[in-house]
Amino acid sequence: MSKQVSLRKTIRKNDGPQSTATTEKTSPSATPAPSPTPSYDELVRKEARLRSEQVDEIARLRRRLNSARNAAEKPLPAEQRSPSLQDHVITRAAITYLLENADAIDGWTEEGILESLRRLKG
Repeated sequence: MSKQVSLRKTIRKNDGPQSTATTEKTSPSATPAPSPTPSYDELVRKEARLRSEQVDEIARLRRRLNSARNAAEKPLPAEQRSPSLQDHVITRAAITYLLENADAIDGWTEEGILESLRRLKG
């Protein structure tokens, strides 16, 4: 008889914050700002449920931005070109914008939060 294994309790590398064995004590003011382009290992996995039209629009935006980037970088040598954007990069940029404007955001529903973000746009 085979034993059933639950994968729900399996912890993967990026499921949560990682602690390091050696940590340096620094004052809060000496803490370096997060890198604008963190490496894959510095990211924490977080899933989100999106509407199908949101997924389609993010993909459309990604293709448009990559086309513009490709056209602008065409004369550059390959080693100087930027890597292609991916959907998760655009999503992280949107979340960063949201958090940078957190003080101006209010609302108790998705629609309310969205309306406060639209007011920021002016």
